[in-house]
Amino acid sequence: MSKVATVPSILEDLTALDQKAVEALPYEVAMARLEEVVTALERECTPLELGLRLYEVGTLLSRRCANVLDVTENRMLQLLGDAANAREEPFDPEKDGR
Repeated sequence: MSKVATVPSILEDLTALDQKAVEALPYEVAMARLEEVVTALERECTPLELGLRLYEVGTLLSRRCANVLDVTENRMLQLLGDAANAREEPFDPEKDGR
């Protein structure tokens, strides 16, 4: 039996992701793929080899998401100030949120 017949299509797509492909993903897509990886890893019937590959991909996706959030946070800190009164402070969702 071939790998295509034994591994669902979604898992094939996930395990095919490499660092370059992950870095090209928008945040929302990377987060959705990370959730798919976590779901697959939580299944008790996931074979060890597949689980290891999913873990590797999940790590790449997690780093991608964290990096995007870090860049976004830094940009938000820069946008809080103005030219005359530049200041840096962390985003407070209670104060600055909707």
